[in-house]
Amino acid sequence: MKHKMKALADKPQSYFRIPKEHRSRSDWKSVSRILHEGVGRSTLPCVKLRAVVDAAKEISQLDSEERTVFPNASFFDGKVDNVKSKTLGADDFLPIFIFCFVQAKIERPSALCELLSVMCDPRKMSGETGYYLASFHAALTHIHELDLTENDRDLSIIFDT
Repeated sequence: MKHKMKALADKPQSYFRIPKEHRSRSDWKSVSRILHEGVGRSTLPCVKLRAVVDAAKEISQLDSEERTVFPNASFFDGKVDNVKSKTLGADDFLPIFIFCFVQAKIERPSALCELLSVMCDPRKMSGETGYYLASFHAALTHIHELDLTENDRDLSIIFDT
């Protein structure tokens, strides 16, 4: 897992199939910082869970702010294109979350995911916390199952053809 995270760390947002209209000019650094510090460095499981939720909310907030400041612009891979802005949906959220998960450089993410799943209050699993914890697990699973050799040959992922 560690080698995959390292290999993915330098990939652009387009590699993760983040739609053009939702690519962040800041590379989602505030979200990655929340995950790195709140999930990766804190010791209490409840603080780690809160950070997962906070990071997810930051994605929506940052996307909304960047669309307000630059309503017809999409910043990606150092270029600006005019694209139609749209609301952030679940299909758009997960690729962004995966990108931020990789950028956060969380140590031992598999063990951490298991810890959070076990420690999460069962009553919260059907609410907001459960949804974002499931997103955290989905990001981990996606990276774990990713075949980097196959994706490196598929240039359409990188160049949005």
